[in-house]
Amino acid sequence: MKERRIDIVLIGFVFASMPLIMQLGRMFFATLSDFFGRKPFFMANGFLGAVSSLIYYFAHTPLEFLFGKVAEGTKEGAIWAVNRAYLLERSRGNWRLLVNLRTVVYVAFALGSLIAGFLAALILYEGTMVLCAFLGVSSFLLSFTLIDEKKGEFNVQQAIRFLDFRKKGRTFKIFLFLFFTLGLAFGFRSGYVIPYFLSTVGLSTENVGLIFGAMILMAGLSSYIFSRCRDVKKLILISGIAYSASLIFLGFVTSILAAALVIAVGFAEGMNSVGQEGILSKICEKESYGTDIGLLMMGLHIGESASLALSGIIIANWGFAVSFILASTIHAVFYLGAFALYGEK
Repeated sequence: MKERRIDIVLIGFVFASMPLIMQLGRMFFATLSDFFGRKPFFMANGFLGAVSSLIYYFAHTPLEFLFGKVAEGTKEGAIWAVNRAYLLERSRGNWRLLVNLRTVVYVAFALGSLIAGFLAALILYEGTMVLCAFLGVSSFLLSFTLIDEKKGEFNVQQAIRFLDFRKKGRTFKIFLFLFFTLGLAFGFRSGYVIPYFLSTVGLSTENVGLIFGAMILMAGLSSYIFSRCRDVKKLILISGIAYSASLIFLGFVTSILAAALVIAVGFAEGMNSVGQEGILSKICEKESYGTDIGLLMMGLHIGESASLALSGIIIANWGFAVSFILASTIHAVFYLGAFALYGEK
């Protein structure tokens, strides 16, 4: 989008659409999957991954990129509606498998980011998008091998009951708000923000890919290291402090220090993910894993969309430092609240 001369304010608004689209799709797919099984939504993820990549290949205007984000958001909604629930069901509620899932996602995202920087230089962004489309097709075909089972006949009243957060307990409702603050904090540094920031401090496309990939790789490494942590409550607090401390200085440093702090943010984020998965497994009901996780993520993605929409305006007027400080400060609300509430049901 930067190469095709899309204004940073418009980039923020385009990126802001994806979490909302993702969450609407996620809630719809999660509810259906609790009755019809998970496999169809893994297949939809692969198909829409190919479609969104091809849209980006041809896109030149904000509206065309927005169509790509709609397809990509729906794709993300499909996979995240079912992947955690699928693993929890097959492991009888073993939440540490969710940490393993996040680790695999981090490592794969890191490798993709590392490779993408060089591919964009060698075969341009267009060639990279074609490759991503082929990966989407591969994911679609691989989904046919999954073992799945239908949950039962669709029941509208039961589905509405699953979705009605008013019937949830006090702790669940508070965590719904806390996940909203988590998303609000995340949006001020997620999506396009860090890659765009790295490019503005003088780093080449290849270096941005390397640093961003290293950041995600460190997130995967730390999530693996801390996945065996027994004191999840303490980890929530320590990782939150480390994450906020790394972000608060990021907007004031030069290219080399910026690279180091971005990687440090990744390491803290991996620690954060362990605590978040522990929270999800503890407060979600077994009979409605997909829907309960979807409700909590609804708060997160509404917050993320709001802050992503604001991020472009903030960066254009006051710079990246203000965006990173907001992310750091708001994130403190999440980890302090989660630390206080963890263990309650």
